[in-house]
Amino acid sequence: MSVASLVHFTGSASMTRIRIRRGETRDVEMLVTFFRDLFTMEKDFATDAESQRAGLLLLLANPGAAAVFVAETDGVVVGMATAQIVISTSIGGYSILLEDMYVSAGFRRKGIGSKLLENVLAWGAERGACRVQLVVASANARAFRFYRQAGLLKSHMTAFYGKLDVMNPDFS
Repeated sequence: MSVASLVHFTGSASMTRIRIRRGETRDVEMLVTFFRDLFTMEKDFATDAESQRAGLLLLLANPGAAAVFVAETDGVVVGMATAQIVISTSIGGYSILLEDMYVSAGFRRKGIGSKLLENVLAWGAERGACRVQLVVASANARAFRFYRQAGLLKSHMTAFYGKLDVMNPDFS
């Protein structure tokens, strides 16, 4: 599958063309704005444009192990997905870590998220990945529905995270 694909949907006025392509440095500033909305749903994280910009640039600088995909219409980016290749000991091979997925409010439920996910999965498969893993904000019912419809299974595990500079230094 090509890493650039097209999605057509009928809007209220006319047919709109959505192109899915690999993200580029020129997209970073627009993608940073998406994190404001994304992180209103993900209460564990705060919007920090400098950190999100740095993270996106790191992903873009590592095309063999990381990917940024964008959805655009008429030259305007309206969605994104970021992913990384990680090693899974449970499957003894590579897995895709789907880090971020976002589609602008006016473009949701039109197949764009599905096309972004399809491109992420194809990219990972090309790199030998056998599985995809992700976390979803517990309050994001739409995302739960989306991933279930895509065929993903809800894990019985709970995610933990910690910033290394503020974790308990006396833990042992």
